[in-house]
Amino acid sequence: MELHVISSPCQTLSGLIEQWTRLAPYADAFHLRYKEKSEGEILEMARLLLQETPIEAKSLIINRHAAVAEELGAGGLHLTEHQVISREMLQRLQRKMRVGRSVHSVRRAVEANQEGMDYLMAGHIFPSASKPGLPPFGVESLRRLVQACSLPVIAIGGIGPDNVNQIRQTGAEGVAVISAVAHHPSPEEAAKEMKRRWVDEAQ
Repeated sequence: MELHVISSPCQTLSGLIEQWTRLAPYADAFHLRYKEKSEGEILEMARLLLQETPIEAKSLIINRHAAVAEELGAGGLHLTEHQVISREMLQRLQRKMRVGRSVHSVRRAVEANQEGMDYLMAGHIFPSASKPGLPPFGVESLRRLVQACSLPVIAIGGIGPDNVNQIRQTGAEGVAVISAVAHHPSPEEAAKEMKRRWVDEAQ
C-alpha cells in the first residue's frame, strides 16, 4: 500500500514538523498543500520541513506550485482537477519527478490518463471533515474509476484503519489521509495500523 499524508489546513509549521517526523518511517509521500498560502510561503515551509525532519526531498510532493517542486528537487507535483499544464511542461517535469492530478469522476480520470499523468488521487470516498456537505464518491465509483484507467489510483476522503480494506478491494494502489493522522494522538500508530490491515486482509 502506498500511504500519502497530506497537510491539514489547521496545522502550523511546527505541528507539521513534529507530526511528519513521527510519520517519516511509515508514509511513502508527504503532500504540502495550503491553498491560501503564496508560492513563496510554500517554498519557505518546504525548505524548513526538509531541514527539520527526516523526510527526503524525493518523498515530498508539492501541491499546485511547479516552480517550488522544481527548485526543491521534490519527488512530485500534484495538480488540482482543473489546473492547466502544458504537455511540454508536463514532460519536462516528469524527467525529474512524478506528476499527479486529483479527480472526482470517472470521466476526469480517463482524461487525466490520456493527458499522461503518473498517478491519480480520487475522492472523496467516504464522508470527510475536509468536504463538509458534499456527497462522497463512494467505493463502487472508485472501483469503476480504477477499472477505467491504467494509472495508479490513490484514494482519499474519510479513510482510516476501519475502512482501508474496502479501498484495497477496489484495486487502488493506496490511500491519502489527513484527519486519520492529523487528529490522532499517535499518528504513527494510525499509519502502521492502516498498513497492517491492508497487508493482513490481502492474504
